[in-house]
Amino acid sequence: MYGIRKLIIGLLVLTCAAYLSIKVMKGYAARRNAEIRIQTIPDVSFPSLYGDPVNLRSFDHSRPMIVKYFHPECDYCRSGAGYMASYAAEFAGIQVVMVTPDDSFQRVEQFVNEYHLHEIDNIQFLLDQHKTFRETFGRAILPSVYIYGTDQKLAGHFLGETHPENILNLLMRKSAEIPSESEINNPSNP
Repeated sequence: MYGIRKLIIGLLVLTCAAYLSIKVMKGYAARRNAEIRIQTIPDVSFPSLYGDPVNLRSFDHSRPMIVKYFHPECDYCRSGAGYMASYAAEFAGIQVVMVTPDDSFQRVEQFVNEYHLHEIDNIQFLLDQHKTFRETFGRAILPSVYIYGTDQKLAGHFLGETHPENILNLLMRKSAEIPSESEINNPSNP
């Protein structure tokens, strides 16, 4: 009887260990696949604040793109929004896409209005209603910033709060061309 209990407990421990190992390996594989997938702008759509699906690849490719994952109630995200408003001129040549998991249209709209982000033409707000961001990017840390150059390749990313100067410096180091505000408003025809 004692031997059977020992055998059953041993089998249970082995089964649990095997199950946990498989879960860890699947999680690692999913994260690794996401790392590969985000090396270029992912082919993923999120609803706009008006409900229309917007694909990240549908934006103007002549500008670098920043994809920022945020939540209106996140303190770091709030300070980042204040920075974004303060650095609006520096970011004028960059497409900024802000994706939120918040399902409250009122909260998102209040956030946008509080920081006057609706006044900045190159910012688009999208909703992550189906938690697609984590699946696509492999992580959903608030805030997260993914920076893509005009070649649509990942120039770098930041997990957690980061100052706009770090983003701009990374774009400059990666030789991503940021068009000036005058180039955007008055494009020349060759």
